[in-house]
Amino acid sequence: MEVEIVDVVAVGGGPAGIAVAIEARAVGLNRAVVLEKGAASIAAIRQFYPEKKMTLANYKGLPTKADGLLTIPDMNKPETLIWFDELIREREIDVRFGEEAYDVQPAEHPEGGAGYRVVTSRNRAYFARAVTVGIGILGRPNKPSDYKLVPSLKNQLLFDLTSQPVENCHVLVVGGGDTAAEYCEYLPMSGNTVTLSYRQHEFKRLLPRNLENLTAAEAAGAVRILRGSNIDHLEDDGGRPRVFFKEENHLTETFDRVLFALGGTTPTNYLKTIGVPFGEDGTHQFDPETGEVPGRSGLYLIGDLVLGRTGGSIITAFNSAHRAIQHLRARLDAETAVSSAADADVR
Repeated sequence: MEVEIVDVVAVGGGPAGIAVAIEARAVGLNRAVVLEKGAASIAAIRQFYPEKKMTLANYKGLPTKADGLLTIPDMNKPETLIWFDELIREREIDVRFGEEAYDVQPAEHPEGGAGYRVVTSRNRAYFARAVTVGIGILGRPNKPSDYKLVPSLKNQLLFDLTSQPVENCHVLVVGGGDTAAEYCEYLPMSGNTVTLSYRQHEFKRLLPRNLENLTAAEAAGAVRILRGSNIDHLEDDGGRPRVFFKEENHLTETFDRVLFALGGTTPTNYLKTIGVPFGEDGTHQFDPETGEVPGRSGLYLIGDLVLGRTGGSIITAFNSAHRAIQHLRARLDAETAVSSAADADVR
Protein backbone atom coordinates (compact mmCIF):
# COMPACT_ATOMS: atom_id res chain seq x y z
CA MET A 1 0.00 0.00 0.00
CA GLU A 2 1.30 3.43 -0.95
CA VAL A 3 1.73 5.81 2.01
CA GLU A 4 1.66 9.60 1.84
CA ILE A 5 2.31 12.07 4.66
CA VAL A 6 0.25 15.28 4.52
CA ASP A 7 -1.07 18.02 6.78
CA VAL A 8 -4.79 17.87 5.99
CA VAL A 9 -7.06 15.46 4.14
CA ALA A 10 -10.34 16.97 2.96
CA VAL A 11 -12.90 14.24 2.27
CA GLY A 12 -15.24 15.55 -0.44
CA GLY A 13 -14.50 17.83 -3.37
CA GLY A 14 -17.37 20.25 -2.90
CA PRO A 15 -17.10 23.97 -2.08
CA ALA A 16 -16.17 23.27 1.56
CA GLY A 17 -13.45 20.77 0.66
CA ILE A 18 -11.94 23.11 -1.93
CA ALA A 19 -11.97 25.93 0.62
CA VAL A 20 -10.16 23.73 3.16
CA ALA A 21 -7.16 23.41 0.86
CA ILE A 22 -7.00 27.17 0.29
CA GLU A 23 -7.49 28.07 3.95
CA ALA A 24 -4.91 25.46 5.05
CA ARG A 25 -2.23 26.83 2.75
CA ALA A 26 -2.87 30.35 4.04
CA VAL A 27 -1.93 29.27 7.58
CA GLY A 28 1.14 27.31 6.57
CA LEU A 29 -0.40 23.86 6.17
CA ASN A 30 0.74 23.46 2.60
CA ARG A 31 0.22 19.73 2.20
CA ALA A 32 -3.55 19.57 1.84
CA VAL A 33 -5.14 16.83 -0.26
CA VAL A 34 -8.78 16.82 -1.40
CA LEU A 35 -10.29 13.37 -2.00
CA GLU A 36 -13.25 13.30 -4.39
CA LYS A 37 -14.81 9.93 -5.21
CA GLY A 38 -16.34 11.28 -8.42
CA ALA A 39 -14.69 12.26 -11.68
CA ALA A 40 -15.15 16.00 -11.11
CA SER A 41 -15.43 18.49 -8.27
CA ILE A 42 -18.64 20.19 -7.08
CA ALA A 43 -20.59 17.00 -7.80
CA ALA A 44 -23.90 18.06 -6.23
CA ILE A 45 -24.21 21.15 -8.43
CA ARG A 46 -23.14 19.19 -11.51
CA GLN A 47 -25.67 16.43 -10.91
CA PHE A 48 -28.70 18.06 -9.34
CA TYR A 49 -28.80 21.63 -10.66
CA PRO A 50 -30.59 22.35 -13.94
CA GLU A 51 -28.44 24.28 -16.41
CA LYS A 52 -30.14 27.63 -15.86
CA LYS A 53 -30.44 27.40 -12.08
CA MET A 54 -28.73 30.21 -10.21
CA THR A 55 -26.33 29.57 -7.34
CA LEU A 56 -27.17 32.44 -5.03
CA ALA A 57 -24.87 33.90 -2.38
CA ASN A 58 -27.86 34.45 -0.07
CA TYR A 59 -29.55 31.11 -0.77
CA LYS A 60 -32.50 30.67 1.64
CA GLY A 61 -31.55 33.93 3.32
CA LEU A 62 -28.42 32.42 4.85
CA PRO A 63 -25.56 34.78 5.80
CA THR A 64 -23.52 36.02 2.87
CA LYS A 65 -20.61 37.54 4.77
CA ALA A 66 -17.39 35.69 4.01
CA ASP A 67 -15.43 34.92 7.17
CA GLY A 68 -12.44 33.49 5.33
CA LEU A 69 -10.57 33.94 2.07
CA LEU A 70 -13.28 32.96 -0.38
CA THR A 71 -16.50 34.51 -1.59
CA ILE A 72 -18.51 34.00 -4.76
CA PRO A 73 -20.96 36.08 -6.83
CA ASP A 74 -24.41 34.97 -7.97
CA MET A 75 -24.01 32.86 -11.12
CA ASN A 76 -25.86 30.22 -13.08
CA LYS A 77 -24.76 26.58 -13.06
CA PRO A 78 -22.29 26.65 -16.02
CA GLU A 79 -20.69 29.85 -14.74
CA THR A 80 -20.35 28.39 -11.25
CA LEU A 81 -18.65 25.23 -12.50
CA ILE A 82 -16.22 27.24 -14.63
CA TRP A 83 -15.49 29.47 -11.62
CA PHE A 84 -14.58 26.45 -9.48
CA ASP A 85 -12.55 24.76 -12.22
CA GLU A 86 -10.50 27.92 -12.65
CA LEU A 87 -10.11 28.30 -8.89
CA ILE A 88 -8.73 24.77 -8.59
CA ARG A 89 -6.32 25.33 -11.47
CA GLU A 90 -5.14 28.80 -10.47
CA ARG A 91 -4.63 27.91 -6.79
CA GLU A 92 -3.05 24.56 -7.76
CA ILE A 93 -5.31 22.66 -5.40
CA ASP A 94 -4.41 18.99 -5.11
CA VAL A 95 -7.70 17.22 -5.84
CA ARG A 96 -7.51 13.44 -6.19
CA PHE A 97 -10.48 12.45 -8.36
CA GLY A 98 -11.88 8.93 -8.30
CA GLU A 99 -10.53 8.34 -4.82
CA GLU A 100 -12.88 7.54 -1.94
CA ALA A 101 -11.92 7.63 1.74
CA TYR A 102 -12.95 4.24 3.11
CA ASP A 103 -11.51 4.39 6.59
CA VAL A 104 -10.58 7.31 8.85
CA GLN A 105 -9.02 6.41 12.19
CA PRO A 106 -6.83 8.17 14.79
CA ALA A 107 -3.11 7.45 14.38
CA GLU A 108 0.22 8.97 15.33
CA HIS A 109 1.54 11.33 12.69
CA PRO A 110 4.94 10.17 11.39
CA GLU A 111 6.36 13.64 12.00
CA GLY A 112 5.16 13.70 15.60
CA GLY A 113 1.89 14.37 17.36
CA ALA A 114 -1.59 12.99 16.97
CA GLY A 115 -3.26 12.63 13.62
CA TYR A 116 -5.29 10.32 11.39
CA ARG A 117 -4.74 7.48 8.98
CA VAL A 118 -7.01 7.65 5.94
CA VAL A 119 -7.26 4.56 3.73
CA THR A 120 -8.72 5.06 0.26
CA SER A 121 -10.12 3.15 -2.68
CA ARG A 122 -6.81 3.62 -4.50
CA ASN A 123 -5.03 1.32 -2.02
CA ARG A 124 -3.36 4.37 -0.54
CA ALA A 125 -2.94 5.45 3.08
CA TYR A 126 -2.61 9.09 4.08
CA PHE A 127 -1.23 10.17 7.44
CA ALA A 128 -2.65 13.61 8.22
CA ARG A 129 -2.66 15.96 11.17
CA ALA A 130 -6.36 16.59 10.59
CA VAL A 131 -9.27 15.41 8.45
CA THR A 132 -12.27 17.42 7.29
CA VAL A 133 -15.41 15.67 6.08
CA GLY A 134 -17.56 17.64 3.65
CA ILE A 135 -19.74 15.08 1.90
CA GLY A 136 -23.07 16.61 0.99
CA ILE A 137 -26.50 15.12 1.51
CA LEU A 138 -27.74 15.56 -2.07
CA GLY A 139 -25.48 12.73 -3.13
CA ARG A 140 -27.86 10.48 -1.17
CA PRO A 141 -31.31 11.65 -2.32
CA ASN A 142 -34.31 10.55 -0.29
CA LYS A 143 -36.54 7.91 -1.78
CA PRO A 144 -40.24 7.48 -1.03
CA SER A 145 -40.76 5.71 2.28
CA ASP A 146 -44.43 4.74 2.03
CA TYR A 147 -44.51 3.03 -1.38
CA LYS A 148 -42.09 0.97 -3.43
CA LEU A 149 -40.38 1.91 -6.64
CA VAL A 150 -40.95 -0.46 -9.56
CA PRO A 151 -37.64 -2.02 -10.74
CA SER A 152 -38.77 -2.23 -14.38
CA LEU A 153 -39.26 1.56 -14.36
CA LYS A 154 -35.73 2.33 -13.20
CA ASN A 155 -35.00 4.63 -16.16
CA GLN A 156 -38.31 6.47 -15.82
CA LEU A 157 -38.05 7.24 -12.09
CA LEU A 158 -35.53 10.05 -11.65
CA PHE A 159 -33.85 11.86 -8.76
CA ASP A 160 -32.10 14.56 -10.79
CA LEU A 161 -32.35 16.37 -14.11
CA THR A 162 -28.86 15.64 -15.40
CA SER A 163 -28.54 11.84 -15.55
CA GLN A 164 -30.64 11.74 -18.72
CA PRO A 165 -32.32 14.30 -20.98
CA VAL A 166 -35.97 15.00 -20.23
CA GLU A 167 -37.56 16.60 -23.26
CA ASN A 168 -41.10 16.64 -24.67
CA CYS A 169 -42.32 14.38 -21.89
CA HIS A 170 -45.29 14.23 -19.55
CA VAL A 171 -43.54 14.62 -16.18
CA LEU A 172 -44.75 14.27 -12.61
CA VAL A 173 -42.60 16.13 -10.08
CA VAL A 174 -42.98 14.88 -6.49
CA GLY A 175 -42.10 17.26 -3.66
CA GLY A 176 -42.84 20.68 -2.27
CA GLY A 177 -39.49 22.33 -1.63
CA ASP A 178 -37.36 24.73 -3.61
CA THR A 179 -35.80 22.00 -5.76
CA ALA A 180 -39.25 20.77 -6.81
CA ALA A 181 -40.34 24.32 -7.63
CA GLU A 182 -37.20 24.92 -9.67
CA TYR A 183 -37.75 21.70 -11.62
CA CYS A 184 -41.23 22.98 -12.44
CA GLU A 185 -39.67 26.19 -13.72
CA TYR A 186 -37.10 24.54 -16.02
CA LEU A 187 -38.91 21.48 -17.33
CA PRO A 188 -41.42 23.41 -19.51
CA MET A 189 -38.47 25.10 -21.24
CA SER A 190 -37.66 21.70 -22.83
CA GLY A 191 -41.15 21.08 -24.13
CA ASN A 192 -42.35 19.05 -21.16
CA THR A 193 -45.84 19.14 -19.69
CA VAL A 194 -45.48 19.25 -15.93
CA THR A 195 -47.60 18.15 -12.98
CA LEU A 196 -46.49 18.76 -9.39
CA SER A 197 -47.66 16.46 -6.59
CA TYR A 198 -47.40 18.02 -3.12
CA ARG A 199 -48.70 16.52 0.10
CA GLN A 200 -49.63 19.82 1.70
CA HIS A 201 -52.31 22.26 0.59
CA GLU A 202 -50.11 25.35 0.92
CA PHE A 203 -46.43 25.95 0.11
CA LYS A 204 -44.73 27.07 3.31
CA ARG A 205 -41.02 26.43 2.66
CA LEU A 206 -40.40 28.06 -0.70
CA LEU A 207 -38.13 31.00 -1.36
CA PRO A 208 -40.24 34.03 -2.39
CA ARG A 209 -38.78 33.88 -5.90
CA ASN A 210 -39.69 30.23 -6.35
CA LEU A 211 -43.18 30.68 -4.92
CA GLU A 212 -43.80 33.60 -7.25
CA ASN A 213 -42.54 31.70 -10.31
CA LEU A 214 -44.51 28.56 -9.44
CA THR A 215 -47.71 30.54 -8.90
CA ALA A 216 -47.23 32.33 -12.22
CA ALA A 217 -46.53 29.06 -14.04
CA GLU A 218 -49.72 27.53 -12.65
CA ALA A 219 -51.74 30.58 -13.67
CA ALA A 220 -50.30 30.41 -17.18
CA GLY A 221 -51.10 26.70 -17.48
CA ALA A 222 -47.44 25.69 -17.69
CA VAL A 223 -47.66 23.62 -14.51
CA ARG A 224 -50.55 21.71 -12.98
CA ILE A 225 -50.38 21.43 -9.19
CA LEU A 226 -52.02 18.57 -7.29
CA ARG A 227 -52.22 20.02 -3.77
CA GLY A 228 -52.92 17.64 -0.93
CA SER A 229 -51.92 14.64 -3.04
CA ASN A 230 -50.24 11.47 -1.79
CA ILE A 231 -49.04 8.66 -4.02
CA ASP A 232 -50.38 5.25 -3.01
CA HIS A 233 -48.35 3.12 -5.43
CA LEU A 234 -46.82 2.91 -8.89
CA GLU A 235 -47.34 0.39 -11.68
CA ASP A 236 -45.61 -0.34 -14.97
CA ASP A 237 -47.94 0.73 -17.77
CA GLY A 238 -46.15 -0.48 -20.89
CA GLY A 239 -42.81 0.94 -19.77
CA ARG A 240 -44.30 4.13 -18.35
CA PRO A 241 -45.07 4.84 -14.67
CA ARG A 242 -48.76 4.77 -13.83
CA VAL A 243 -49.38 6.70 -10.62
CA PHE A 244 -52.17 5.84 -8.19
CA PHE A 245 -53.08 8.48 -5.61
CA LYS A 246 -54.65 7.86 -2.21
CA GLU A 247 -57.14 10.70 -2.64
CA GLU A 248 -60.23 10.08 -4.72
CA ASN A 249 -60.15 13.60 -6.15
CA HIS A 250 -56.82 12.91 -7.87
CA LEU A 251 -57.19 10.63 -10.86
CA THR A 252 -54.87 7.72 -11.64
CA GLU A 253 -52.59 8.87 -14.42
CA THR A 254 -49.70 7.58 -16.57
CA PHE A 255 -46.59 9.74 -17.04
CA ASP A 256 -43.43 9.46 -19.11
CA ARG A 257 -41.23 10.30 -16.13
CA VAL A 258 -41.60 10.74 -12.38
CA LEU A 259 -39.02 13.11 -10.90
CA PHE A 260 -38.58 12.92 -7.13
CA ALA A 261 -37.40 16.03 -5.27
CA LEU A 262 -37.57 14.81 -1.68
CA GLY A 263 -34.33 16.20 -0.30
CA GLY A 264 -31.27 14.27 0.85
CA THR A 265 -30.15 12.08 3.71
CA THR A 266 -27.17 12.51 6.00
CA PRO A 267 -24.69 9.62 5.41
CA THR A 268 -25.24 8.25 8.92
CA ASN A 269 -23.46 4.91 8.55
CA TYR A 270 -20.32 6.50 7.14
CA LEU A 271 -20.16 9.07 9.92
CA LYS A 272 -20.58 6.39 12.56
CA THR A 273 -17.82 4.33 10.95
CA ILE A 274 -15.29 7.16 11.28
CA GLY A 275 -16.21 7.81 14.91
CA VAL A 276 -18.80 10.59 14.79
CA PRO A 277 -21.15 10.19 17.80
CA PHE A 278 -24.92 10.51 17.49
CA GLY A 279 -27.33 11.89 20.07
CA GLU A 280 -30.52 10.35 21.36
CA ASP A 281 -32.44 12.32 18.73
CA GLY A 282 -30.45 10.60 15.98
CA THR A 283 -28.43 13.66 14.93
CA HIS A 284 -24.66 13.62 14.52
CA GLN A 285 -22.69 15.58 17.11
CA PHE A 286 -20.10 18.31 16.51
CA ASP A 287 -18.90 21.59 17.95
CA PRO A 288 -21.20 24.23 16.39
CA GLU A 289 -18.42 26.82 16.45
CA THR A 290 -15.63 24.81 14.82
CA GLY A 291 -17.21 21.65 13.40
CA GLU A 292 -14.84 19.47 15.41
CA VAL A 293 -16.18 16.06 16.41
CA PRO A 294 -16.38 15.35 20.18
CA GLY A 295 -13.66 12.93 21.27
CA ARG A 296 -11.99 13.15 17.86
CA SER A 297 -9.51 16.02 18.05
CA GLY A 298 -8.58 17.07 14.52
CA LEU A 299 -11.65 15.53 12.85
CA TYR A 300 -13.97 18.22 11.51
CA LEU A 301 -17.36 18.22 9.81
CA ILE A 302 -17.88 20.99 7.26
CA GLY A 303 -20.39 22.10 4.64
CA ASP A 304 -23.95 20.75 4.76
CA LEU A 305 -23.05 18.38 7.60
CA VAL A 306 -22.91 21.30 10.05
CA LEU A 307 -25.95 23.16 8.74
CA GLY A 308 -28.74 20.69 9.45
CA ARG A 309 -31.97 20.40 7.52
CA THR A 310 -31.93 23.99 6.37
CA GLY A 311 -29.11 23.16 4.01
CA GLY A 312 -26.42 25.63 3.15
CA SER A 313 -25.03 27.98 0.58
CA ILE A 314 -21.61 28.09 -1.02
CA ILE A 315 -20.67 30.95 1.31
CA THR A 316 -21.65 29.03 4.43
CA ALA A 317 -19.62 26.06 3.15
CA PHE A 318 -16.59 28.34 2.69
CA ASN A 319 -17.07 29.72 6.18
CA SER A 320 -17.26 26.29 7.78
CA ALA A 321 -13.91 25.40 6.19
CA HIS A 322 -12.39 28.64 7.47
CA ARG A 323 -13.52 27.99 11.05
CA ALA A 324 -12.18 24.44 11.02
CA ILE A 325 -8.75 25.41 9.72
CA GLN A 326 -8.45 28.37 12.09
CA HIS A 327 -9.21 26.06 15.01
CA LEU A 328 -6.71 23.49 13.76
CA ARG A 329 -3.97 26.09 13.36
CA ALA A 330 -4.56 27.40 16.89
CA ARG A 331 -4.42 23.87 18.31
CA LEU A 332 -1.18 23.02 16.51
CA ASP A 333 0.40 26.29 17.64
CA ALA A 334 -0.58 25.56 21.24
CA GLU A 335 0.90 22.07 21.03
CA THR A 336 4.14 23.48 19.61
CA ALA A 337 4.35 26.03 22.42
CA VAL A 338 3.91 23.32 25.06
CA SER A 339 6.54 21.14 23.41
CA SER A 340 9.00 24.02 23.20
CA ALA A 341 8.47 24.86 26.86
CA ALA A 342 9.04 21.23 27.84
CA ASP A 343 12.28 21.14 25.83
CA ALA A 344 13.47 24.35 27.53
CA ASP A 345 12.81 22.84 30.96
CA VAL A 346 14.86 19.76 30.07
CA ARG A 347 17.79 21.91 28.98
